[in-house]
Amino acid sequence: MWLFRRPILEKLESLYYPKKIYLIIVLFIATLISLISVYSIQYPSGERPYLFIFWNTFLAWVTVGVAVLLDLIFSYSRKLVRAVMLIFIGATWLFFFPNAPYLVTDLLHVFARYSFDPSERFWIDPVFWQHLFTLFTIAILGVLLGSYSLFSVQNLVKKSFGVIASWIFVIIVFILSSFGIYIGRFVRWNSWDVLMRPGYIFEEIVIMLTDASTLYHVFSFCKFMFMILIISYVPIYVITRTFSR
Repeated sequence: MWLFRRPILEKLESLYYPKKIYLIIVLFIATLISLISVYSIQYPSGERPYLFIFWNTFLAWVTVGVAVLLDLIFSYSRKLVRAVMLIFIGATWLFFFPNAPYLVTDLLHVFARYSFDPSERFWIDPVFWQHLFTLFTIAILGVLLGSYSLFSVQNLVKKSFGVIASWIFVIIVFILSSFGIYIGRFVRWNSWDVLMRPGYIFEEIVIMLTDASTLYHVFSFCKFMFMILIISYVPIYVITRTFSR
């Protein structure tokens, strides 16, 4: 039994286990602290304005769960079965990945849900900073969850196809994710729509990308989202690789 399990354990170790488990625990604790802060914000009427963040954060965690599943499939499955499963599970991961960096765009809700007079120095109010710092923490959490997930999947691509292919993969993921975040924020589609209404979404995307004014709006947003993704991921990748050796 030990001889049978040893190659599997060696594969998991090559994928940075059990260090990944420790990191997931840290991210989970950070998530709990962040969500407690979100829940603590309350209007005098008793309404809690940011409860939707709980669902958005759950969707961000789905990409982490799928990344772990990809590691297990890569380690436990036979070559043919592994290839087929990685394609389908990998596609699922790609559909859900934008939900993690999407949390960055939730920062706008501070200005939509915090009542302030722009003609006055509203930033003096500590309540404003409570709103801003709370959602900023959620934004950072989204970046960290996405970076963990992408680092994990990039490592599988690197082991299968090499370093250059893995970075091409990262760039493609960032481009697609930037666009995915755009349609999630402005068109209000989500990951479920990709699975439930693929034909309709394809038609709408074609219309969107063939209209000059819409295309300009898409590009203006996506270029900044892409910059945020790449600038935040590369340092995290370097640090993680350094401490994983």
